[in-house]
Amino acid sequence: MAPKRILMLMSRTGGGHLSLAEALRDRLSEKNYLISIADPQSQAVHIHYRMVSRHALQLWSVEYTLSDSPTRAALAHRLFTAANQKRLMALFAQERPDLIISTYAFFSYSVAQALAALGQQIPLAVLFADPRQLHHAWFTYKGAQATFAPTPDTVEEALNAGFDPQRVHMTGWPVRGQFYDAFDEDIVAFRHRLNLSPDRLTIFLQGGGEGTAKFAATVENLLRLNHKTSAQGLQIILATGTNTALLERFLGVAHCYAIPFTKEVAPYVAAADIVMGKAGPNMLFESVTLGKPFIATTYIPGQETPNLGFIRDHGLGWVALTPEDQSTLIRSLLQHPAQLETVRAGVDAYRRWNTEATERIPGIVEQIMR
Repeated sequence: MAPKRILMLMSRTGGGHLSLAEALRDRLSEKNYLISIADPQSQAVHIHYRMVSRHALQLWSVEYTLSDSPTRAALAHRLFTAANQKRLMALFAQERPDLIISTYAFFSYSVAQALAALGQQIPLAVLFADPRQLHHAWFTYKGAQATFAPTPDTVEEALNAGFDPQRVHMTGWPVRGQFYDAFDEDIVAFRHRLNLSPDRLTIFLQGGGEGTAKFAATVENLLRLNHKTSAQGLQIILATGTNTALLERFLGVAHCYAIPFTKEVAPYVAAADIVMGKAGPNMLFESVTLGKPFIATTYIPGQETPNLGFIRDHGLGWVALTPEDQSTLIRSLLQHPAQLETVRAGVDAYRRWNTEATERIPGIVEQIMR
């Protein structure tokens, strides 16, 4: 019997939707499925997002907020469908999937229209890629065979929006397999390999996406705390991404290990005590999967604003958006380590719940495929 084919749709507007598609693929890896991942959008969308996200975040916030109403969201869907229906139809004809899974809920309406134009009845599953306060565009189309709601908040929002309760599944937030594999890493041995102390407070700092000058100042402010406290001190594992200037700036700096872009980032996160960075949900839940409290230092206005409250409400870490708040928080954690242990216990409780919830995903997919 030929293996079933799954087409995963994602959007390259940021790395989050791709990471979610890879996470679902990893979760389904034990099944004999042929899985492909594709972004059906034109290159113009990618260019627009890259320019706006790097140079005009407030414009992105305005676009996100203005479309966040039932009427304007429906208009956005119709415009997107007109621009992309032929591309979607060609993709479906090429891949011949038995199931379509979208990690970008905005695609759901257009997928349904393309399938109707082809006269095909391929089941569709949609994953909500936000932990709370979903955009109205995610609610426009309610006819998917399954809706994956990653948190109790999103389950409640979907039901309040009129989704069929029988088709809404609380799945937890799927993360890539490497983060489960790294959970039992020998932290002391890995720190030794990086020439870092096994005893210092270790911060994994995600910095590749921001300007070099701004993020360099953040790193320097944190490292200066080593001279302002009588505690053991801190050290930083700095993920510079594709930011070569940031990498070169901190290569060889004491108590800082700078790493370039790597797809295998989980061991570095596992070697830390805390994760700091932008309040994107994937980084947040990957940190939680490794039992690491998270410090949100920045966020995309509008789109990621609700994530700040989610972190606070579920006890997953802290929000520190200014250099002063960051220094005050880290100094307090250095002087009072019990604070970190208290938050770590809450993170571990959420980690266990989320891991158990994501284990339901293969069974749900198998049920849809029948």
